[in-house]
Amino acid sequence: DDGEIEDLPLQGAMRIQTLGTSFFLAGPKRREDQEGEREIERERKTQNENIHKYSEYQVVKTNAQGRRQERVLGIDPWNLHNKKPKGSGGVWRKQRSLKEVSEVHRLQNPGTFAIRFTNGTSREYECVDKSQVDEIIKKITVLRSNLFG
Repeated sequence: DDGEIEDLPLQGAMRIQTLGTSFFLAGPKRREDQEGEREIERERKTQNENIHKYSEYQVVKTNAQGRRQERVLGIDPWNLHNKKPKGSGGVWRKQRSLKEVSEVHRLQNPGTFAIRFTNGTSREYECVDKSQVDEIIKKITVLRSNLFG
């Protein structure tokens, strides 16, 4: 008969699954799916913890006069740190608050990014390890959003 609901024997734990505006019963999740979801959650938690830890990156910074300078860019939950590589002297500006960062974005050349500050200045950076550019941008973006919550 049309329109009647037929009782079906259920096996295992069933869950309601949405599909657009409709609902249907879905079988229990497979063990592999559950383990995969747990692994993804562990990875996400680890990444989130690492974002809040102090990290250092080998970069080449282009200063206000256009000179390229080897630097160590340190990032903690509140500040950007500007250091010379080991064995070198000091720098003019050792740190800036992440609250002074107005924007961070990738540049056209691989491994490069720019940080714009609230005073209107901007600095370009090139990562020695080109694969770190996304990590740096994400870290600065997430930490800034945490400060302004």
